[in-house]
Amino acid sequence: MMKFKSIILAFIPFLLLGCNDLFDKGDVEKSYDGPPIVGFFPLQAEANLSDGSISIEVQLIAKEARSSDLPVAFHVNAEETTAVEGVHYTISTSSPVTLSAGSWTTQVTLDLIEGSLEPGEFVDLCLILDGGPDVPGEVTLNETDIRIQG
Repeated sequence: MMKFKSIILAFIPFLLLGCNDLFDKGDVEKSYDGPPIVGFFPLQAEANLSDGSISIEVQLIAKEARSSDLPVAFHVNAEETTAVEGVHYTISTSSPVTLSAGSWTTQVTLDLIEGSLEPGEFVDLCLILDGGPDVPGEVTLNETDIRIQG
């Protein structure tokens, strides 16, 4: 029995060393090697009218930051939106938003109009990134859905 335990203990270091290959180096170093993309974060959000406003992040996902400003256009998806601009919300950030040189994120801010919904009522707002001529790669995370509650 003692010999069996000794054999098992002798192999434990080899088992632990073998686990290192299970993990991608990017997981440890938190690096990104794919093509640059631009997207909304979060992809879904909830807000109460009493919050006053909500900010949605537009972020660049790339290996390196850009050396020049990057304008990124967006619009409201009228087909998927039940919220009415000027009734339930106003967009205080105009399109296009600008990702400044060296930065990874910027904000789209929506002002919520208090009293436009009864308690328990809700409307949905869907924003879509249009990209732009200088937007690198694909705009893959191109939509965010916001549920506004009374």
